[in-house]
Amino acid sequence: MATRSSKATFTIGAGAGFAGDRIEPAVSMARSGEVDAIALECLAERTLVNALRMRAANPETGYDPRLKRRLAPLLPYAAQGCKVISNLGAANPAAAGRAAARLALERGVRLRIASVIGDDVHDRVDEVQWTQPIEDGQWIGAHVYLGLDPMVAALDAGADVVITGRVADSSLVAAAPVQALGLTGDAVAAALTVGHLLECSGQISGGNLTEPGAPDLSVDELARLGYPLADIARDGSATIRLLDGQLGRLNVASCTLQLLYEVHDPRAYFTPDAVLDLSSIQFEQAGPNRVRLTGTGGAPRPDTLKVIGFLARKGQIADVEIAYAGSGALARARLAAGVLRERLPRELGIHDFVIDLVGVDSVLGAGSLPLRCEPPEVRVHVSARCEDVELAQAVEDEVYTLTICGPAGGGSVRSERRGRVESITGFLPRESVPTRIEWASA
Repeated sequence: MATRSSKATFTIGAGAGFAGDRIEPAVSMARSGEVDAIALECLAERTLVNALRMRAANPETGYDPRLKRRLAPLLPYAAQGCKVISNLGAANPAAAGRAAARLALERGVRLRIASVIGDDVHDRVDEVQWTQPIEDGQWIGAHVYLGLDPMVAALDAGADVVITGRVADSSLVAAAPVQALGLTGDAVAAALTVGHLLECSGQISGGNLTEPGAPDLSVDELARLGYPLADIARDGSATIRLLDGQLGRLNVASCTLQLLYEVHDPRAYFTPDAVLDLSSIQFEQAGPNRVRLTGTGGAPRPDTLKVIGFLARKGQIADVEIAYAGSGALARARLAAGVLRERLPRELGIHDFVIDLVGVDSVLGAGSLPLRCEPPEVRVHVSARCEDVELAQAVEDEVYTLTICGPAGGGSVRSERRGRVESITGFLPRESVPTRIEWASA
C-alpha cells in the first residue's frame, strides 16, 4: 500500500494534452526532480474511434500506438518515484498495461503497472439513456467517462504507472494529488479545476495566446514551449507555473481563457467527481510564468456518468478540394462553387453538403472579415454526405470535371472518402458502472 505524502504540496505536471503532443516536455519535467507525478492526456473521440478499429482487427492492440515512444524515456523516472498517469490505454487499457510492462522489462526497470478497466460499455448500449433517438446504424463502441476512484485506488495500492481508457481529462490530472494528499470536499474540486487548467498542456503556457498590445511568442519560444505544472496544497490552493528557465507565457489571461475552455456553465461544470463552480476563482500573477489560484468550490458529484457512443451510419462522406490561382482566382473559385451548388442537387440528388472557400470563409463562414485585397490563390472545398460509395465517387468526379469544363485554371484536386461515424452522448447510473484494476506483467 502506498503511503500518503507528508509534503505540504504535491506537484503534478501536464506532460501531454493530446495523442500527438510533443514528447520532450514530459521528459524535462521528470528530469527536473521537482515533479511528483506526470499526467499524459492522450485520448479524444477521434483517437478512440481509430483505437476501436485497431482492436477489432487485433485484440492485443487498440491502445495508443505512440505508447512506446512516449513512455520509454519516462519509465526510469517512474521507478524513482515520479508517478505516470495516462489514458494511453484508449480502447484497450489492459493490453496497454502489458505493453508497458514489456517495455519496462526491456529497459531493466522494475515497476508496478496498473490498468483501469471498466469504461467500455459497448455491450450495454441498450441501457444507456441517449440524448437523441438511435434510429439506424451500427455501434462501433461506447465508453463511459470514469472519474477519480479507480485511479486513486491503483495509486493507493502502490502503482508507479496507471494506464486508463476513457476517463475525464480533469480527473486524470487530479488523481495523483488527490491520492497523495488525501484531499476531500472543496480541495477535490480545486484539484479537478487544476486538472481542467492543465489538461491542454501548452495551451495555458501561451501556445494559444494572443493578447492585444503584446507581441506573440517568437518562433524560438513556440518551438521550445514549456508545459505547465501545478503545486497543489492540502487546502486546495495551487500555483500554476513553468519550470525555471522554460519558455512560454503563463499568465492570468492564459489561465482565464483555459478556465473557460469547453465550459458551458461556469457555475455548474459537470465532472464525474464533482460539479464545479468556477465563478468565484481568483487568479493572481505571482511572478514570471507563475499564477496563484484560489476560490474553487463545488457541489457533490452527479448520480450519472457521461457515455460517448460511436455509431457507423450508412454511406460515406466525400471531401474534395480544387485550387484556383493567379489573376481573378477568387472570382473563378466563386464561379466553381456556384457550379457545384447547382449540379450536386440537380444531377446527383445530394442536398446535404457544404461548400466553402479555403482562405476566405471556410472557418468563420458568414462572419468572415471583408477582404482588403484579392487572394492570390483559393481552394474550393466541398463536403457531402452520400448514401453509398458510388455517389461519393460521383461527387469527386464533379469536382474533377471542373478542370476541363471550367472555370479556367482549376487544378491540384485533393479527394478523400470516409465512412460516416457519429459520436452520440448518453448517460448511465454511476452504480451500474463497475471498475477494476488489472496489474500488468510482461
